Amino acid sequence: MKIPLDIDHNEMERRKALYRRFFDYQPVDHLPVFIWLQGAVRSEHTIRWELESGENQLEANVAWIKRSLRLLPDDYIPVARITQGYLTIATMFGCQVHWSEDPNQPPGVLEHPIKDYEQVFQLKHPGIGDGMMPENLRRMRLFAESLPSDVSLTGIDIGGPLNNLKDLVDTNLLYTGFYDEPQAVHHLLDLLTDVQLEMMQALVVAAGADIKRFGCLDFDPVWHPEKYVSFSSDDVSATIGPKIFKEFCLPYHDRIYAPWGSGGMHNCGPHPCREMYVRLQNPVKYLNCSHRYTHKEYPALRPIFAGWGVIEPMFDQNETAEEMLAGYREMMECLAPDTLAIPICILDKNWSDDDITGLYHEMRKVSEEYARAMHWVQKAGSGT
Repeated sequence: MKIPLDIDHNEMERRKALYRRFFDYQPVDHLPVFIWLQGAVRSEHTIRWELESGENQLEANVAWIKRSLRLLPDDYIPVARITQGYLTIATMFGCQVHWSEDPNQPPGVLEHPIKDYEQVFQLKHPGIGDGMMPENLRRMRLFAESLPSDVSLTGIDIGGPLNNLKDLVDTNLLYTGFYDEPQAVHHLLDLLTDVQLEMMQALVVAAGADIKRFGCLDFDPVWHPEKYVSFSSDDVSATIGPKIFKEFCLPYHDRIYAPWGSGGMHNCGPHPCREMYVRLQNPVKYLNCSHRYTHKEYPALRPIFAGWGVIEPMFDQNETAEEMLAGYREMMECLAPDTLAIPICILDKNWSDDDITGLYHEMRKVSEEYARAMHWVQKAGSGT
């Protein structure tokens, strides 16, 4: 039985049409502003309370969606986030989950199992029934069956091939392997990419085998047009150069994007390999990143994504309203008139209703100015 939510289907379709025009660089009167409400929905709500129970997570998402529908006009498209934390592939290879004493700290891997690269050649190919994956599939079915179709779903924060390699390999081996054991590194990356693709395809099936049910195939909470839902993460690329990226990242991201086409990439920042982002067979369409760790590179990202890509900086460091407004203006001044951005404003339980709506309206003023400053690209037949 569907959870009742007061959603105007025709209004959601109108909002999606704006996003489609925006992502295809067609003229819009304002750029989308994404307000991402988080925080406790009951007294016992902690990150651990939310991540360890699919039912708790559904309850939290419904509360956030209801509040967002009530407070946010114009741009808000409800997306429910499904995750047990960024650990699934590691658990499929036998890693144990470690929680700290602080229930508001996300979990991590207890130990990296690979101490010698020779071990990678003995690894078995895990199946969809291993580790956390069965619970992820159960949650995907639960959310798809419980929420109306106007609520899109996210993927489960799978990560990316090199991110997942980092979780399996002893830290001291991670970077030396590029030079000393490239064959073993490629072998493991191929295996991890195979597993990630199998997971993503299984999750789509669990949600009803309809790619339109997703706003993104990984954790990004912004709704994206159907042709841009693909996603891969690569925080390791913040610590390597373009030569290593070209050999050990680019071919595996190409494989992740191949079934669905160009989509998103996450790297908090910095971005020493930024020019490589658009050299894939399916170039990165949007870059999910942290404003704090990326803002100095906005001028350098501008020509790389000009007329094509979207920067999605997250205000993820408990920024104030003033800091978010200043950061959004910095985006506009550095990226316009050539490159688009969507600010992702992450707000916790301490924000009042009035402050949330007030922030949106102030950000909206900047977004209208940003739209007027853009050199729009007209494309016949786009926006599918």
